[in-house]
Amino acid sequence: MIRTIVKFALFVATLASAQGLEAQNSYISQQDSLLQDYDYFFRQLEQIHPDPYSAFGGKDGFDKAVKRLRNELANCDSLTPNDIHVEVTKLISALHDGHTYIGNAKAPKKIEDQWVPLKFQVIPEGIIVNGYTPELKALKGAMLCEVEGKSLESVLDRLDKLVVSENRYGLMGYACRNIGNTNTLRQLFPTFNKNQISMKFRMTNGKDTLVSLPFYPNGPFWENIVWTSTDERFPHKNFEYNFIDDSKQTMVMCINSIVSADIPNLESYGLKSDVIVADAFAKMLREMKAANSQRLIIDLRGNHGGWTMIMYAALYELYGKRFMDTDLGMHYATKVSEGWLKKNNTTLEQFNQNSGTSLKMGDFIERPSNISSFDWFMCADMNILKAQNGEPIYTPREIYVVTDVHTFSAAFHTAYMLWKMGAKVVGVPSGQAPNTFMEVTLFKLPNTGLECSVSNSLQSFLPTDHPMAKTFTPGIQLSYDDYRQFDFSKDAELLFIEKLTK
Repeated sequence: MIRTIVKFALFVATLASAQGLEAQNSYISQQDSLLQDYDYFFRQLEQIHPDPYSAFGGKDGFDKAVKRLRNELANCDSLTPNDIHVEVTKLISALHDGHTYIGNAKAPKKIEDQWVPLKFQVIPEGIIVNGYTPELKALKGAMLCEVEGKSLESVLDRLDKLVVSENRYGLMGYACRNIGNTNTLRQLFPTFNKNQISMKFRMTNGKDTLVSLPFYPNGPFWENIVWTSTDERFPHKNFEYNFIDDSKQTMVMCINSIVSADIPNLESYGLKSDVIVADAFAKMLREMKAANSQRLIIDLRGNHGGWTMIMYAALYELYGKRFMDTDLGMHYATKVSEGWLKKNNTTLEQFNQNSGTSLKMGDFIERPSNISSFDWFMCADMNILKAQNGEPIYTPREIYVVTDVHTFSAAFHTAYMLWKMGAKVVGVPSGQAPNTFMEVTLFKLPNTGLECSVSNSLQSFLPTDHPMAKTFTPGIQLSYDDYRQFDFSKDAELLFIEKLTK
């Protein structure tokens, strides 16, 4: 009987040892696969990105930073895809490149996401409250001044080392989305572990008020958020437009996304559109021409981009050949890499043969700074545009373009091109810099399958010493008092233009 018990005990011990070894091997396998993905990401970054080194003081500095972080990750007790995402994002934040990022696993984090019951908005002077639960109505329009006893500026300085942004307004845009999130707060304040957060606000009466805000998990409580008002006279759907006055002197078009239904395989990019942009723009301009309308407002707020070349047809309809003859100053230098060639379904040999070049890997392709040919246009029926014979369909006397911190990528390009053509820019500076990195090459990490993006072009719109080289500042910006006058409406900028033109 004793010998049987001993044998059983040895069997259990052997089984436990085997299970432990199997678990250890599984752990090592996961650790190794994540580190392999880490290495793959930075190999792709070096090959594709126009300048991965300068932000680190050169290639040696880049190599040391990448190696240092890899060693830290290799020595972690445990490693998850979320850890890779967070730590790599911190490292590449030095690039200040909003188009380069490592995929987010969307895996459960160590601690569940929780949020304060407020929503925030960037205005030229800072960050204000534009959404709240009913019991916090007194905070409507209040200006955020401090978080956990630290000034907003110092909090933004900390945040700048954790996330990717291209300028201060882009950073504030990220803060609006995440400053009330517990996981973000734990990164900003490593010892933070409370059930509420302290925030100081400057109220609409000018007095500072310290508030302790509770946290809520993701869920039904968001349905109770009260948003600041919108004006129903203004269009809010993509490429929707209408006159906002009985005399039909002011037309407003809303553009939420630069996509068009006549682009082939739109769904394969995860996009959809029911509108052919060139058709919608032509129809709008003909209505304006019939009414002898004097004013067009193009609303690009909240527009994260799409395809810049889609808007060339619209701007040609608006300005005619003058658009193509204008030097827009849009300089691009695209780096040749395996990833870029694969994206364009070609090889280096085929590309050189078709373009009459002798490029090598790592060389740059310079693009003209103006839209000199219809070949650059992304439009299904070019005959409609050619029938204009260089004349615009209609050019109103006044053109305004409205931007906010989220006017990004192709939307930013649209605002910039309109500005170069003489339009007045109104609103909040874009989170994208005019001189920055652009045009993404997408790839997946081989083990985790995470989607990643790396810029493959260097964009230069303004001289490096130009005051707007990094922040595209609208010529007309609203003050805090202006927003308060319009009761902090989501359409405050549009209401301001309407008042201005009267």
